[in-house]
Amino acid sequence: MTDRAPSPIVNRLREEGRRITRERRLVLGIIAENPHLDAAGIYRLARQRNPKIGLATVYRTLNLLTELDLVNVVSLGEDHSHYEIRGEDHVHLVCLDCGHVREIPPFSDLRSLGEIEGFEVHQAHLELVGLCEACRKERASSASEGATA
Repeated sequence: MTDRAPSPIVNRLREEGRRITRERRLVLGIIAENPHLDAAGIYRLARQRNPKIGLATVYRTLNLLTELDLVNVVSLGEDHSHYEIRGEDHVHLVCLDCGHVREIPPFSDLRSLGEIEGFEVHQAHLELVGLCEACRKERASSASEGATA
């Protein structure tokens, strides 16, 4: 893993008069390379690269990035937050069994749904929570084995 933070985000932080610390670069790099991690996962990876980084620093950085709309905060079917670099509109497919998250482009312009109602949409993403193909097959296999036993 590198500590490379995406340049547009670093530039935006500078424009906002924010310092570009090693810790901020590290957290940004982790989010860019590992979308959908929660704060604990980001902290765990950050500690591998910089054992002196504190959990409070990670949370302060995540709060700043969220406040400046540089990262998206998503639940992904769970009761805690996950972080991803703000980018193109997309749909998350979240498996309830294995927890795998897949991003796909929206099939239609999600923004138009809000605009029809006079709502100015800044970004759109959607979570579809269910079962991935592998987990559905595993469940079907388990069910058929149980029926024959």
